Amino acid sequence: MGKKVLYFITSEDITGVELAMEHTDEDDVTILLLQNAVYFANKSNQAVSQALNQNKSVAACKEHIDLRGLTNFISDKIKLVSTDDVIDLIFENDTIINM
Repeated sequence: MGKKVLYFITSEDITGVELAMEHTDEDDVTILLLQNAVYFANKSNQAVSQALNQNKSVAACKEHIDLRGLTNFISDKIKLVSTDDVIDLIFENDTIINM
């Protein structure tokens, strides 16, 4: 079994999502979209769709989505998490990569 890796993505730079997709299936990878990175959670984002197809978990902070008025544009394959859930995700993973 590989390690649990959390990609903590806060900016509008897709590089973090692309790096997360380079992990093998051995690693349990979660991509967490926060702040302006929640724009990547929209239904038409190809990189996030590809990550989901590779069995990477993708989560987005619900408060940040609501604040930007994006609720109706978010893919239903993305797990919406609260700020409290973000803290739980941090402690559940072996490695955190902040992008």
